[in-house]
Amino acid sequence: MNDWKDQLKEVAAVLREQQKNKKTSKSRFDSLKNFRGRKGFNDTGIALTEKTIKQQRNNKSNYRSRNYEFSRLKIINDQRAADAKAKRMADPKTKRQVDTHYKIADERIEEEDKNLQQQRVVDGFRYNKKLHHASMHLTGKPYSEIYRPGFNTEDVAAEITANELDAACSSVINQEPEFNNKVEEEIYRLKNKK
Repeated sequence: MNDWKDQLKEVAAVLREQQKNKKTSKSRFDSLKNFRGRKGFNDTGIALTEKTIKQQRNNKSNYRSRNYEFSRLKIINDQRAADAKAKRMADPKTKRQVDTHYKIADERIEEEDKNLQQQRVVDGFRYNKKLHHASMHLTGKPYSEIYRPGFNTEDVAAEITANELDAACSSVINQEPEFNNKVEEEIYRLKNKK
């Protein structure tokens, strides 16, 4: 029973020795040191070997993911950014440009909000279920004047249901058929010379 345990120990020792003696590909920059004594980097801090490039990439991704919210370096960088912004905004030309950009953005946002509000009103009118069961008189007069006694009968009111109104609008607006893809659309336009 102890025989297989001894064999296992021998195999493990051989594997450890092989792993320790395994030769890795060496770069000519592995032994190069910069002025700070770091191996694999040049004097400006650029990684030169595969190992140091991977190490630098891991360090950057770790820093980005953890964000080191209250670290001294983050505080220093935030303060530098705030100082740089204050210095840029001290210039009247830059401040005017930034204010103009904000003004244009605010106007565009207001216009988009206004368009969205109008679209909501139109959609609410178009898809209101109460209107599909009702009818409207297109005379320009309120219902109280149309049906009161002594109303002029020569003014003929046209009665249109909401479904008929939707059908009439869609036939005027959507005169071209819908296409599944651009190729069919281009073929249709070429045949009809549009």
